[in-house]
Amino acid sequence: MGHANQPGEGVDNVVIHGVAFGHGRQRGAFFDHVREAARGLLSPHPRELPLADMRALLDAVPTALLLAGDDGRVLLANDAAEKLFGYPRDAMPHVFADTLVPSFDEGARELFATRADGSELPVDVECRQVRLGESIALLLTVADATQRRRMEREAVLQRDELAHLSRVAMLGELSGALAHEINQPLSAILSNAQAAQRLLRSEPPDLTEIKDIIDDIVVDDRHAGEVIHRLRKWLRKEHVEHVPLGINGVVLDALHLVRGDLLHRGVDVQLELAGDLPHVAGDRIQLQQVVLNLVMNGCDAMEQLQKPRMLRILTQQVGANVRLEVIDNGRGIEPAIAMTMFEPFETTKADGMGMGLAICRTIVESHGGRVWARTLDYGGARVAFELPGLPP
Repeated sequence: MGHANQPGEGVDNVVIHGVAFGHGRQRGAFFDHVREAARGLLSPHPRELPLADMRALLDAVPTALLLAGDDGRVLLANDAAEKLFGYPRDAMPHVFADTLVPSFDEGARELFATRADGSELPVDVECRQVRLGESIALLLTVADATQRRRMEREAVLQRDELAHLSRVAMLGELSGALAHEINQPLSAILSNAQAAQRLLRSEPPDLTEIKDIIDDIVVDDRHAGEVIHRLRKWLRKEHVEHVPLGINGVVLDALHLVRGDLLHRGVDVQLELAGDLPHVAGDRIQLQQVVLNLVMNGCDAMEQLQKPRMLRILTQQVGANVRLEVIDNGRGIEPAIAMTMFEPFETTKADGMGMGLAICRTIVESHGGRVWARTLDYGGARVAFELPGLPP
């Protein structure tokens, strides 16, 4: 909610976001929570206003305002508060603050107000300390957060839609390598099936050899099925869900999708994946998308190299975080975009849109992490991101 005052700072308000999932706590619990926060965080010299002036001040403000006494009971409420909560003005002084804004649930991230008819309303609450004569009171500004939260949900949906479209576009770029990845086991299946047909025509047929061929056909069929299954998961538009997962598994799954393209480009991938890493909370497909973007960008940076193309992928624990690094030995980061490469539409590719790294940053930040890049002194670039590790 804030930081402890430094001498002379005079901080005088606290904004609280929380969510209540019931009304079973002792009356005044929410107000006690706010009052203790106010005593520790608010100005040591609160404002002093006569009650009549305070009433006039509240009525002049279009936002819902509540003045609550030291016992948690509402002393004054303005017209906007009446409309927001649905209580008549003469009833408001008999209502406790924690009835209007129920008990703050521990660990909650959003706050809901309770209206007179029992319905709940998402709100943002700001608390300000004031002096009424010899007593201290709190002025609560309560704002309807319905539109803000709806806009936040819409922004998340748009972000996820953009990430999905980016995955579709990426598969378009990899279509040749993916076609080869599928065609290879299919060709082997056809070749083995024809061999089995020839053996069946012989007298007597070599059943042991035919059995071995059929076993090979099953293996190749499963390989082709796995490739198609990965593609379907990659293209599927599903609800984003953050679950505990291992970052090393994300890396290996992502590399399976581009194995053919890496071979075609002559890129030697070196994996340095740390063991015993804490899990991270994330969406597997979106994090695979970040890894693939960084890997393919590293490959693009080495496109003109005559020397061996080396791509290192490292994972390690850094404090409480899990870090992944992708290091190439290419041309490094162009100085013109070094400071803006994670911004939309920034690219040095002739046919690039400049959205890949921007989407990477959006995904990483939505997972509570950060992403950065720098050119290496000995050539090439390092692009890395960190995500918060989950406690064991």
